[in-house]
Amino acid sequence: MSGSLPRVFRISGPYKVISVISTILVTTAGAYFVVFGAHLLYRFSGVALIGFGIGGLIDTFVSRIILEEDSLRVVSLVRRRTYPRSDFESAKVDGGHVVLMRKDGHWLGLPGTGANSLSVRNTIHAWIKKGRD
Repeated sequence: MSGSLPRVFRISGPYKVISVISTILVTTAGAYFVVFGAHLLYRFSGVALIGFGIGGLIDTFVSRIILEEDSLRVVSLVRRRTYPRSDFESAKVDGGHVVLMRKDGHWLGLPGTGANSLSVRNTIHAWIKKGRD
């Protein structure tokens, strides 16, 4: 595996652009309900839409997969998970997403980053194999 660790896989640029556009649309709809809502429930729903839109945008910019020397970290806005390299057997692409086979026979699905799934799989598989050497 070429390159130095830690290796970070972030959300790709086109996904970030789509997320910004979606946030603008969702927050605009929320603002409409806040300003023109006839009932308190409409206004509360508008505030919730604005919050979810901004939260989704922040999550897009914060989310990443980090390959460290001996562990894999999956980071999102509300959750951070760490897995030791020794827990994994192999990696494959299933349905466009990278999944890792764990030694206990279960599969761990990694979040999509918008990057080439096969490239991400190859990098992670080489990282797993390097740990066995």
